[in-house]
Amino acid sequence: MYKLLIVDDESKIRLGIQAMVNREFANYFNTFVAEDGVEALDVLHANHIDILITDIKMPRMDGISLIENLQDMEQLPALIILSGHDDFSYAKAAIKNRVKDYLLKPVNRKELFQTLRRVADELDSLSESANDKASEYRSSQLNYMLLNPNVTKEKVAQQCEELLVADIVGPHYYIAVIDNVDGLNGHEFLLQIQHIMEKQSNHTVSFCNKDGHVVLVASTLDVFYHLKNVLAESNSINCSIAASAPQSTYQNFKEAYEQAMITKKYQFLFPRSSLLFFEDVKEKQIPEEQPTDNINKLSNMLGTDRDKELKAKLLEIFDYDKITKLNISYMESINKGLNAKIFDVFFKKFGQEAIDLFKQYNKVSDMYQYKDFHEYYYAVEESIMRLHEYTKQLRSVYSAQNYMEQAIDYMKENFHKDLNLAVVSNHISLNYSYFSHAFKEFTGQNFVDYLKHIRINAAKKLLKETDYKISEISELVGYKNPKQFARVFKELVGVSAKEYRAP
Repeated sequence: MYKLLIVDDESKIRLGIQAMVNREFANYFNTFVAEDGVEALDVLHANHIDILITDIKMPRMDGISLIENLQDMEQLPALIILSGHDDFSYAKAAIKNRVKDYLLKPVNRKELFQTLRRVADELDSLSESANDKASEYRSSQLNYMLLNPNVTKEKVAQQCEELLVADIVGPHYYIAVIDNVDGLNGHEFLLQIQHIMEKQSNHTVSFCNKDGHVVLVASTLDVFYHLKNVLAESNSINCSIAASAPQSTYQNFKEAYEQAMITKKYQFLFPRSSLLFFEDVKEKQIPEEQPTDNINKLSNMLGTDRDKELKAKLLEIFDYDKITKLNISYMESINKGLNAKIFDVFFKKFGQEAIDLFKQYNKVSDMYQYKDFHEYYYAVEESIMRLHEYTKQLRSVYSAQNYMEQAIDYMKENFHKDLNLAVVSNHISLNYSYFSHAFKEFTGQNFVDYLKHIRINAAKKLLKETDYKISEISELVGYKNPKQFARVFKELVGVSAKEYRAP
């Protein structure tokens, strides 16, 4: 509600304007009146006035003097002057003093209401802009403080006093990190949370951290329960809330944030717990035993015929009952171990030739890219089993050289045709990627280079033993484009086909 001061020495005019405003804007303006500039200054000093409507000609202090007295105010009210026709020169002088508008006497009800609505809209916009700037400043300062390890506890407490004390009331406070499962834009998500908090009228501060999660600071736990219930009832936002232990001093602000972030990690294991507290997880033990041995055994089973044992070992590693009783660091060590001992090793070994197999590699490497433990487990299981089958087939190929010999024989018999990797791999009934890797291992060359040598060797023989034209030889060895043939021939032989044929 904006505060409106009406200043006029004529009682009927000032009270009449007040009555019109009160009827039209009952819940929008809180009105005050004064009979001259001196009385108006007393009202202005006692109240934060947002809009001032003043007459120009008044005893003791006129409207122009009143406006001039206000120019040094830190926050000048929006100024509207009342003027008779013969006061127009004064009105122009007043406008130079940042007056929003002037109204001619007698006051027209419609013009008065239009002016007030326009000025109120401008004040709304200024207020929103100021709030946005203040919110951005607070957010940037809090994030800097949370991310900078060199900020001392004393400095943290000082900054929190400046940024939070007006909103956080009470002997304790809590920090919660709210994760938006639906993938909303961070700013949009923040606005929705703030809208819910405004309705509850609780003292809270909220901002986005560097990852786009909403950080909510509150003085009571009721705020988090209320937020959880509202979201559950509306089904509008799917999110999880991870809250710190209660804190009594702002010196512990960063520690409280870290507690909330640690608690958030456990929601990976407990996805149905939309509200989780640090008190619920802080006692979970860090085991002396690490999953390294089991991961090594799993790696050794890849490519063997021990399919059932491999699946059983994977289930043993991902023992949910065991993992949920332990500190989250144990689950993270499983993630790191699988990357180091299996995924990284095999990806480096097979590289681009197995790119289809590893198209989810970047995602599987970080368990927190998945909604929860179960989704991550199924992704790992799928990747492990595909890798297992891939390795089995490679081992089969290595142990049966006749596959590669069949492929080479086929290439030597059909090099004059339109040959490529897919055609030959289909001929010997092997997967395209498997065949590419196995062929290079067997011959020491990739498929394209090996086919070039077969064709150019055949061309050399025809050049020496026949009278075919070079363009004809080009086609006979599989090159429909003579220029391509000439380029490849010189690349491999060192001289042109014409020079090679010369006696």
